[in-house]
Amino acid sequence: MFKRARLLVVTLLAFTALGLGQDGGRFDASFNGAPIFTKESDGNNIRQSATIGANYFGTFRFKFKPKHSLIFNYGRAKNSQVYQTDFDYHVLTTISEISGGWLYAPFQKKKFDPFFLVGAAALGFSPRSTWVFLPEFGGEPNNVQINLNAKKQTEAALMYGFGVDYHLPGNFSLRLQYRGFYYGNPNFHVNTNSGSPVSFVTATKGHMAEPSIGIVYRF
Repeated sequence: MFKRARLLVVTLLAFTALGLGQDGGRFDASFNGAPIFTKESDGNNIRQSATIGANYFGTFRFKFKPKHSLIFNYGRAKNSQVYQTDFDYHVLTTISEISGGWLYAPFQKKKFDPFFLVGAAALGFSPRSTWVFLPEFGGEPNNVQINLNAKKQTEAALMYGFGVDYHLPGNFSLRLQYRGFYYGNPNFHVNTNSGSPVSFVTATKGHMAEPSIGIVYRF
């Protein structure tokens, strides 16, 4: 699913640049950084949360009308997905994002250009290692790395957000924005049906919040 989504975004970018660029459309590209905050969820006697992580993502924007644009994003983030059952399990995770959507900019006032966005995303959750956090022993952390055969999982997500571009000298802007993602919580295929002694299946929806800052180049 994730490879197909990546191919779709690349194809759309190519056709946008080659076909629509001839009609005098306006483009911009940005590089952005954000902390990510994940909403806690409860299901099947499991409490799922995540540590605060960091995300870096690029955005390509095609303005096909003065107030309307198409956007495409690619990003990578890192955090730990946390599953609290009898013990606390931490899955160190890399999150890959491929997303696209529609952006609406209602007006521009002096150097400020506010906008709203909505779209869809494919979020790939790739486990790097799994740890169980045991009670502290003698005041020292007691964390043990284990193997639960966690596997990569891709989840579809609804993306929404808003922000503002502040125009700088030349073709540059400073972008402040908030993005939210609503998706199915990952379980890395760790469940008792696969022979695992524990299960990470909560069957709940998750939410990631990303307030970000970025630099934009318009061309």
